[in-house]
Amino acid sequence: MLLGPHTPPVKWRVVVQGVKDFDDHRREELLLIADGQPSLPLYLLLPKDKRGNRPAILAMHGHGNHGHHPVAGRDDLAGVAGAIKSANYDYGRQLVRQGYIVAIPCLTPFGDRLGVREAFGKQDPCADVFLRMQILGKTLMGENLRDCLWAVEFLARHAEVDPERIGCVGLSYGGRMAMLTTALEPRIKVCVISGALNAMQERVSRPYSCGAQIIPGLLQFGDVPEIASLIAPRTCLWEVGTKDTLIDPLWADEILLRQRLQGAWR
Repeated sequence: MLLGPHTPPVKWRVVVQGVKDFDDHRREELLLIADGQPSLPLYLLLPKDKRGNRPAILAMHGHGNHGHHPVAGRDDLAGVAGAIKSANYDYGRQLVRQGYIVAIPCLTPFGDRLGVREAFGKQDPCADVFLRMQILGKTLMGENLRDCLWAVEFLARHAEVDPERIGCVGLSYGGRMAMLTTALEPRIKVCVISGALNAMQERVSRPYSCGAQIIPGLLQFGDVPEIASLIAPRTCLWEVGTKDTLIDPLWADEILLRQRLQGAWR
C-alpha cells in the first residue's frame, strides 16, 4: 500500500508513568511497549463514577510542540494552558467530563516524540522525519496511523470500554488522522473532524512541507474526498472555522461536493 507498513502490534505491555485523580475523572499517563515498535505515549482519561462499560473516544492532537498534553488538559505544564486557551484544545478532558473514556496518543514528531526541537534547526520536523522514514521504506503518516490503530485496539480491549461504541475526534493534523483512522477502522462508529478540510491537489500547487500528511502517489488514485468517503455510511461531522485561513473555502466546497457525489453524505 502507499502508506507503507502500518499494522499495529498484537501484543504489548503497559507501563504506568503517572496517575492523577480529579473530582470527576482519573488521568493515567501510559507508555505502550511492543517488540520491534517505537513505544507509544498515551493518556487514558476515565470518568470517576462507575456505570458499566462506557463508550470511548480516540482523541488526536494537531501540530505543535506540546503534542498530546493540551488535549488531556495538562495545563500544569509550561505553555500548555496557553495552547488550550487559544484553540479550545482540551477536548479530551471535556469529553471525559461528559462520561466518555478517552485515549489520547502522542503522534510523531510532536510533543514527547519530537526530541530536541533545536536539533532540526530551521527545518520543519515533519518534512525532516518524513524523508528519514522514506529511506526506511516507510511513511510518517503510516507510522502515525499504526499508532492510532494501536490506540483503538487498546481501547477495544479495555475492561471498562464498550467496544461497540468507539468514536474518534481530532483537530488540524489530528483531524486528518481522525479521518484516515476512521476510514480504515470499521470499529469506529462516529467521527468528528475539525480544521482538516484540505485536499492534496490544492496543497501541491503551493509551497508545502508537512511530511506528516503526505501519502506518496496518492493523487494517482484519489485525494482527501475519496479517503473520507470510505467512512460512509457511518456518521461523520466536518467542522470548518469561518476564520480558518489554512482552509481555502473554494476547495472546501469542492471536497464536500466530491464526497456527496460519491454518496458519502446527503
